[in-house]
Amino acid sequence: MAINAYWHVKQGGAGLKNGTNWANAADEPAMEIFLEGAVVPGDVIFVMKGTYTLDSAIDFSARSGTAVSPIVIIGVKDTTTNVGANITYADWSRLAADRPFFDCVTFNFKSGNYFICRNISFQGEASYLVWSGIYNIFENCKFENDNGASSAEYGLLLGASGYVLNCEFTSANSRGLICGGNSGVFFNYFHDFPDAANGIGIVTNGVTISIHFNIFDNCTIGISSVSRDDCDIINNTFYETATGISETDGERWVCINNIMEGNNTAGFLWTTQTDHNFFWKNHGDDARCTDMWSLVDTTTVFQDYEVSTGDPLFTTPGADHSLQAASPNIGNGMSIELGV
Repeated sequence: MAINAYWHVKQGGAGLKNGTNWANAADEPAMEIFLEGAVVPGDVIFVMKGTYTLDSAIDFSARSGTAVSPIVIIGVKDTTTNVGANITYADWSRLAADRPFFDCVTFNFKSGNYFICRNISFQGEASYLVWSGIYNIFENCKFENDNGASSAEYGLLLGASGYVLNCEFTSANSRGLICGGNSGVFFNYFHDFPDAANGIGIVTNGVTISIHFNIFDNCTIGISSVSRDDCDIINNTFYETATGISETDGERWVCINNIMEGNNTAGFLWTTQTDHNFFWKNHGDDARCTDMWSLVDTTTVFQDYEVSTGDPLFTTPGADHSLQAASPNIGNGMSIELGV
């Protein structure tokens, strides 16, 4: 990555508020002005732990980075004293308690293309809380759309060719993530989306989307779609959702090595290509066809090969979905080589 300049932001700012170092850190209004009117490819903005309340939308969608020099925002701990290059990796805020908090209220945070965001928590009531361009990466962020009424809103709209890694999504009344084509969603936690009409963890909206190694806990639907698309859904856990995976009939989805436990409607809704998935106590038991599929006569459509059932032996069901050493899941999935 080619760096242009480093900038520093803290709650309330300091000194000259020009962002050159922590002694002269910019505040939230200065950060907004900088992002919307001055940021260029290769700029890295460090944001210190604190609460940043947006009094208007932050929209720098017209100011993009490049593949070699993206625009980067990284949250850091409030104990940090390093500046510039010395902080790039040493002071990431990896825990929720250390992340800066962007209180977006009813405003959007909109980025351009080739943008990287790490270690930031976003909360608010906007239709799309964070609206990203193409080739964006979000890592170790939290998105909570707290719209007070049932609504088809999202924490993050991910543009095409983007990636979401190790993030957390939740919302009592809205949805989590909608992602464009050629995107990847890996190692994330989608939890507590209980709204009967809109409680969805991920909505896919494009072709060639990879969804791997995620956890879906207490969602009305774990993964759904708005268009016919190609998705590979591999090595995910769906725990006490109503329906784990729901697709429109006719899409080309491949679902392999997923765990479905306690989903009270079905693991899969409609047809899809599935293999080596694991089912336990869905729809109240682990024996009926509704354990696996709903609204489909599987005897005339296809057969899911090597289906396993039984208690997956989560370390702490509902809290820690790692597997105990005696879990029947271990060593019984399909061996897959994944390209990057």
